[in-house]
Amino acid sequence: MNAISPLATASSDRPAPIIPGSPPNPTLADTLPTTGNVRIASVQHAPFPLAVKLKMRLWRVIQATLFRWSPAMFRGYRRWLLTLFGAKLARPVSVHPTARIDCPWNLEMGAFASLGEDSWVYSLARIVIGEYACVGQRAMLLTGTHDFCDPTFPLVTRPIVVGYGSWIAAGVTVLPGVKIGALAVVGAGSVVTRHLPEQMICAGNPCRPIKRRNLPAVAA
Repeated sequence: MNAISPLATASSDRPAPIIPGSPPNPTLADTLPTTGNVRIASVQHAPFPLAVKLKMRLWRVIQATLFRWSPAMFRGYRRWLLTLFGAKLARPVSVHPTARIDCPWNLEMGAFASLGEDSWVYSLARIVIGEYACVGQRAMLLTGTHDFCDPTFPLVTRPIVVGYGSWIAAGVTVLPGVKIGALAVVGAGSVVTRHLPEQMICAGNPCRPIKRRNLPAVAA
């Protein structure tokens, strides 16, 4: 007769582990508000005339092909394409082929201004970029938002101004209605929700002035 080991007896005396049941699969009902009866409109409508919608779609095709495929050094060619669609661009300007401009007819850039890689100019309203201003890679200039207190969620647009000689560093988000002062610096990853003063180094979410940008005076 085989002896039963103490280890086997001890393990057999332990209760079986409790495995909780799987939670029920979520449904659309789980997304509804639990209090009140407030609802929003079922469909959003773009508030643009048909001619503008067609113009926007044509530009998207041009931008995704002729514009984006152009070599980086073909700055004059990209400038020409943008001006064909109504952009007001001084000479010279630098717009990277991966920059996205939604409505070129609402864009104005001064001489030596630049738009970096993967920057997004969401110009549903006017965007003015001053001379020598630099918009860095992946920066977003967003003129469009929505009135989230209106059940119809209507589009709201406000212009953006980027001042002379300012630098918007990588990954910055500039929200509608903002003016960035001349010679200001906006630190990487900042979210700009209000006007920024001239010649200040600013950063943060929300973006705030930190210290003065010291630049040498230019002789007259």
